[in-house]
Amino acid sequence: MPIVSAILGAALVAHILIFFLHAYQAVTFPYQLDYGEGPILQIALRVAQGHEMYPPIDRPPYIIASYVPLYYLLSALGVKLTGPSFLFGRLLSLAGAVAIALFAGLIVWDRTRHRFSAFLAGGLILAMPHFMVWGTFMRVDVPALAFAVAGFYLFTRGWRAAGISSFALGTLTRRTTVAGMGAAFLDYAKQHGPWRAARAFAVQILLIVLLLAAAVLATRGGLYHQLYLHTATSVGKAWTWEQLRSLLWVPGNPCPLKLWPAYFAVTGIAAIWSAFHRPSRVLLCYFLLACLVFLTAGRIGSAHNYLLEPTAVGAMLFGVMWAELSRRPGLGRVALMLIAGGLAAQMVWTVRPPHLPETFSVLQVRVDPAASQRVIDRIKQTEGPVLCEDTGLSLLAGREPPLMPFEFTMMARGGALDPTPVFDRVREGRYPLVVLRFNPFDPREIELHDPGDDWKAGRWPDGIISGVTASYRLDEEVGPYFLFVPKSGPRDMA
Repeated sequence: MPIVSAILGAALVAHILIFFLHAYQAVTFPYQLDYGEGPILQIALRVAQGHEMYPPIDRPPYIIASYVPLYYLLSALGVKLTGPSFLFGRLLSLAGAVAIALFAGLIVWDRTRHRFSAFLAGGLILAMPHFMVWGTFMRVDVPALAFAVAGFYLFTRGWRAAGISSFALGTLTRRTTVAGMGAAFLDYAKQHGPWRAARAFAVQILLIVLLLAAAVLATRGGLYHQLYLHTATSVGKAWTWEQLRSLLWVPGNPCPLKLWPAYFAVTGIAAIWSAFHRPSRVLLCYFLLACLVFLTAGRIGSAHNYLLEPTAVGAMLFGVMWAELSRRPGLGRVALMLIAGGLAAQMVWTVRPPHLPETFSVLQVRVDPAASQRVIDRIKQTEGPVLCEDTGLSLLAGREPPLMPFEFTMMARGGALDPTPVFDRVREGRYPLVVLRFNPFDPREIELHDPGDDWKAGRWPDGIISGVTASYRLDEEVGPYFLFVPKSGPRDMA
């Protein structure tokens, strides 16, 4: 076992170094990496400039905030220092990823007093490709999970007030970050009785309610109004089979589960083993609740970020399993040797070219610095409002986008706003520039599109794209971007 641990440990160290190398490259990258970064930066800039975080959604510039306010507030503090930049928000996510790994290691250490197992749990989290990527996006997912994991550790260690506070901060960052809280309170009820647990849980709920009520009052009801409409109008309120398949399959490659088969296998094996290992059942409860959130919270736009919590808890379960089985002679150690070999092979495969870049490109949009800068330059040179799929590029050009494409599409589909004025402006060619990540004139795109439906998994409403095909022409193609201008020249933009 020492040799096996040494080999697996060396592979983990290599992957942790790769994590930080990727983090450095991503955090310092000046352009948008993921669609969701742009809307968050737009709201953070508005808050930093003293504007409303949750303005009315049914009028230009159609600002739609999809999340509760904590991450927006933290990002606003950052952009006050940096100006229009993704830097501070990405640093928050990076700090969150490191915190998740550290607290995961501490959770395993508390249960096993086994150093390598604690290192294994934290290291696996940083080694997983989806943590490598989402841990560097300016998005709410990883910071919210960091609060949840920290809360679970603090609460189960006996620091109830600190745990309750951390859970509250997690839910104030992302509403669905509740699995760790549920597992911690169920364990508390088992140990101390239902009445004591109910009192502690009442304090938890009261704190969350007070914080949300304060946020609603501070936003003059805007928080409640926007999040109510966002929840009520979100289409695809559960995962589709196609979405789930896309999480486990790289298009064009014959190997299913290509990205993380060993990580998924380890998570499943550890969960099954934990069902028969009493000390691990609180973690198993956390894992099952995280899976429940994963299965019920998926919707259009959901992606690999919903895998973060189940796989993080799976890494903790595996750390506990490793500690227990490594102390037993016989079949337990043989099983660990086989699992370690599979993990090591997965890690070696992942870092071999071209697999690592391919893994990253599957989880984030393909980025081209020169193309991004060219789009920014074109937006700066254009008079009037510009429709740009990557709203962050408009913000870097010093221009507020007239709408957030995905959020606008979802709200229009749900009847929360009237999209007709925007559709009319596009059809009349009154936006001087439209920037897309696909070409709606391409026969291949037309073949993939279902007439009357939205384009690109809800990214654009058909009313906008049909207006582009009717009134615009392709002016420039640069990298992944297609730039369209009105066929009949500039119009009155008023």
